[in-house]
Amino acid sequence: MKYKTIFDRCHNIIQDREDSYGDARPLHQSIAKRWSSVLNGKLRADISETDVARMMSELKAARMDHTGFHEDSILDQINYLAIAYRLQSDDD
Repeated sequence: MKYKTIFDRCHNIIQDREDSYGDARPLHQSIAKRWSSVLNGKLRADISETDVARMMSELKAARMDHTGFHEDSILDQINYLAIAYRLQSDDD
């Protein structure tokens, strides 16, 4: 499969999610607050929305460690990394 086809599929998925759920930042901020709350009792961690996107990408990778290659998981992983990039670069 050509890179353009892969990126087109990723773009379509991320656009569908944005159309359904809105901008990724508010959701990732909400998740960051929840995860920080859980982890602060154990690790004293403050998690950012960029961290959330990176960790969601790792979750997708971990699934493939157990199930092997799965197209949806790898496309989601690519998109989470793109979200992390966007959230971080918007912060700069």
